[in-house]
Amino acid sequence: MKGKKKLLAKILETTRLLDMVSRTPGNTLTIVNYHRIYEDKLSTPFDPSVFGPSVYEFEQQMAFLRENFNLLSENDLINLTHTKQPFFGKNALVTFDDGYRDNYQLALPVLKKHQIPAIFFIPTYNIENSVLGWWDIIAYFVSQTEKKEITLDNERISLLTHEDREAARHRLLTYMKAVAHEKSNDLLDRLSNQCEVAFPPRSAQREQLMGWEQIEEIANTSNLSIGSHTVSHRVLSTINDDDELGELRNSRVFLQQKLSREIHSIAYPVGGYHAFSERTKKNAREAGYTLGFSFNTGTNYGCIADPFDIKRISPSPDLSVYKGNALLPRLFA
Repeated sequence: MKGKKKLLAKILETTRLLDMVSRTPGNTLTIVNYHRIYEDKLSTPFDPSVFGPSVYEFEQQMAFLRENFNLLSENDLINLTHTKQPFFGKNALVTFDDGYRDNYQLALPVLKKHQIPAIFFIPTYNIENSVLGWWDIIAYFVSQTEKKEITLDNERISLLTHEDREAARHRLLTYMKAVAHEKSNDLLDRLSNQCEVAFPPRSAQREQLMGWEQIEEIANTSNLSIGSHTVSHRVLSTINDDDELGELRNSRVFLQQKLSREIHSIAYPVGGYHAFSERTKKNAREAGYTLGFSFNTGTNYGCIADPFDIKRISPSPDLSVYKGNALLPRLFA
């Protein structure tokens, strides 16, 4: 499917049809969500799947958005939601999840250069304690182990080849996203034992994440905002009601105290429709949020139908596909 989208995008760009589409009215809001970007060559012992474009590709994408879209800030979106106004033309918003340091070091200068509004969603426990998310720790164990096979829940998992390790990483991530928290909360400890790999040093984890001074600098930059990504990035659909409300409420309170400002937005961890529920939206409203963002759920058409399910897409590093996703979302869905 990726190959077909890339071919279609190249055809549309070569025939200049994308340029024609960019000049037509749209009445859409496209929210592009990033996790990580990299400088030159991507090499990491942590989860490679959360990396999007290189910083060069990212700048191309931001220049494209600046030229072809009405760029909205968090405040703009709140005003649209409060007044229930429809969208006019093509609108876009940029967001970042997880609080990685490259957001500050690589993305922030590009955002400032092109005057791009954005929201950065922060998991408070991870930043406060310099602890990477479970997806990065899983990838670390799988990539660093010398074992050729491990056993979890009486099932053998091959680690013989690179392809085996990629399949194992994907399988373990899927497990963490789908299984009730009380069954998965010790997975990292068990995986560490099975792989015979210690948790990465706290200093190595800290290097991957922003500190509070950097987050505060972002919060103090015009048209940039900080939102919550819960306390611990647990998948909300896998925890009980009280724990979910605590994740939502406590992260907002902590951010407000730390940054001395109101926090309006929450991005649900993982963010697909399997990862949150109507209960989540109710709890987000009760916790005091104004906006709630899902992920990999598409483009917003016409207006914000539900302020606690604002749809976001994941960017392709390929600029032609990126343009196609933004300008012709139904065709590239």
